Amino acid sequence: MNVLKTSFQFALLALVLSFALTAPVFAQLSEPEVRKRLDFIYNGQAERVRIELPTLQKQYPNDPGVAYLDAILTTDGVTAVKKFQTIVDQFPQNEWADDALYKVYQYYYSVGLYKTADEKFQQLKEQYPNSLYVVGLAEEQKASVVHQEPAPEPKKPDTTSAAPAVEPSPAEVTVQPPTDTAAGVAAPVGKFAVQAGAFSTDQNARKQVDFFATIGKKAMISTKVSGGRTLYVVSLEGFTTEQEARNTIAELKSKYNIESIIVAR
Repeated sequence: MNVLKTSFQFALLALVLSFALTAPVFAQLSEPEVRKRLDFIYNGQAERVRIELPTLQKQYPNDPGVAYLDAILTTDGVTAVKKFQTIVDQFPQNEWADDALYKVYQYYYSVGLYKTADEKFQQLKEQYPNSLYVVGLAEEQKASVVHQEPAPEPKKPDTTSAAPAVEPSPAEVTVQPPTDTAAGVAAPVGKFAVQAGAFSTDQNARKQVDFFATIGKKAMISTKVSGGRTLYVVSLEGFTTEQEARNTIAELKSKYNIESIIVAR
């Protein structure tokens, strides 16, 4: 009986070891590797990443970073926003969650669903108060007031429809106006701008500026500093009407798969 019991124990141990050795290891694609591929996408090499994506999905199943790349590459806005929202819902503590939620906010704002966009921005503030997107968008959101009808007479702007904003103290946030990265001059004057990217490094922001130059568009970089961290924002400036800015947003999305947002100046 003891011999049989011992044999059974050895067999069970062997089975457990065999499973442990053959079970897949669910590694994740590192943040630098994800950002490297995002750089490819934003610099006009989206197809390169799109071809690689199935391999990444197989190698890193259920990985938020890979899911984020998949969502970025999805050209249908409705489908893309669902993928971004899934990342927020399933991986709320992941490093890509606030990026994904920001994209959800961008989408609803860009299609004119301002109430829903406001709700997403509020969620972004509450769940990720230290996100650079919260700090970087605070001042723009204060100024982004959309009027559905022209006012009959000059009056104080109605801010009830604007997205809720966190108002950092001057000591916490420093805003550097957009400048021409080549000449170092101020951006052209206009009522609206199109914010096309927000990067954690100046190098990546300049890459997007260089890409815009290849398609005949002059982009500017503004910086926002909070707690020693800097966000580099790339924008196209000088639009005199909201419609002009929205036309550019549609062009960037349809031709280059670049998500962007209108900003009132």
